[in-house]
Amino acid sequence: MVDYVPYVLGAIGVGTLVFVAALFGILTRPEGLLAVLWPANALLLAAFVRVPAMNTPVGWIAAFGGYMMADILTGSDVNKAAWLTLANMAGVAVGLLLISKLDPEDRNLRRPTAVLYLCLTSAAAAVGSGLMGIAVAIIVFHSDPLMAFVFWASTEFSNYVIILPFAMTVSRWPDLLKGWRALALRVQLDWKVLLGAMPALSLAFSLVMVSFVSGPGAIVFPVPALLWCALSYRLSVVATLITMLSLWLMVELELHLLATLPKGADPYSGVISTRLGIAMLALGPLTVASIDRARSALVERLDHAANHDYLTGLLSRGAFMPLGQEMIDQVAARKGRLTVMVMDLDHFKEINDSHGHATGDRILVEVAKVIQRSLRGTDLFARLGGEEFAVLVPDIAKVDAQGLAQRIRKAVEQASISTANDVPIHTTVSIGLLCREPDQAVTVDSLLNEADRAMYEAKENGRNRVVER
Repeated sequence: MVDYVPYVLGAIGVGTLVFVAALFGILTRPEGLLAVLWPANALLLAAFVRVPAMNTPVGWIAAFGGYMMADILTGSDVNKAAWLTLANMAGVAVGLLLISKLDPEDRNLRRPTAVLYLCLTSAAAAVGSGLMGIAVAIIVFHSDPLMAFVFWASTEFSNYVIILPFAMTVSRWPDLLKGWRALALRVQLDWKVLLGAMPALSLAFSLVMVSFVSGPGAIVFPVPALLWCALSYRLSVVATLITMLSLWLMVELELHLLATLPKGADPYSGVISTRLGIAMLALGPLTVASIDRARSALVERLDHAANHDYLTGLLSRGAFMPLGQEMIDQVAARKGRLTVMVMDLDHFKEINDSHGHATGDRILVEVAKVIQRSLRGTDLFARLGGEEFAVLVPDIAKVDAQGLAQRIRKAVEQASISTANDVPIHTTVSIGLLCREPDQAVTVDSLLNEADRAMYEAKENGRNRVVER
């Protein structure tokens, strides 16, 4: 049976979103012009992309109703409201058609080329609205269709470029609340916090400069601060700052332009220039932020590759040794206890020779998963090489460490691992165990060597056992 509740809730959400956003936009509409701010279309497009339950026939009908209700409540007749709604939804439909074909990495601005795709999608959606705007100009306003197309398309392009990056990258509401709570608990007013806030503070200062200095060059005052923000903050934060800044600039500069325009002068060219200029201003820092995010992701992948075993995903020996020494020093400083285990799979060479290296690799991966399930997030677990693993477990009693080692041994023994031909294979593990209260002079090498000797004793005593030293 189909569960219609998500679709009903999605339609209600769409209708509410469009109504509120459209009503807000209408309230910023100067006499005789399109709205200074029109977030409804970009927000609707992002909602359809990010929440599939909203992108349904019922969702589209709800969006139509939201646009209509906002226009009618603010004085438009039904005919005018319907034509304006169709023009808005035409752009959303074109944008949705194109953006749905993009890779999720591009939709979320995680690649350097993503901003280009966003720009092209915004342009296509703007042209879609602009073409419909020609019909609106002829039928409803009886105005010049060419000017209507240019004005409508430029306005839509600006709004998409300014709002869509924010709408596509902002965290969902529960995650946003969780993040703010975590930030509030973590933040302390010290010089590091102030240093981290400097890019945002410089952006605020640039806005003050825009208001006081004004003039045609004021639009570029925030560029250095925006670039600083783009190199300092996460992409979603940068997109939010760009959206807030651009909307503020659009209101500040456009209303100033209209207020200082000579009586009888044509406002269209100045308004078009201002809106497109602000959109172009937003694209630069957004591109920098997207490139920086892609670079950071690449560095993270390279760091992960350098510090983790390619097969099991566990820490590599090179990463484990310094982290292990750091853990030992911390445990020694607080006079705590440390458990060290070195493990080696039994008869692994025979398995490789009998079933092939692919099966051996599969066994290593599955055994690593089995052991990982018995450990805590604070424990260090690494593949030292071949079929040998090591674990450092801080702050557990000796009896608990012995129990943990036995649980790991039994879990590996009971695990059934299938070959490529679905033939089940079982393996066992020999474990060398140490429980110590280390002092500052102890090294990770010495503890591993001692646990390694205990592991070899387990091998000599018949394998599949734990030997403690």
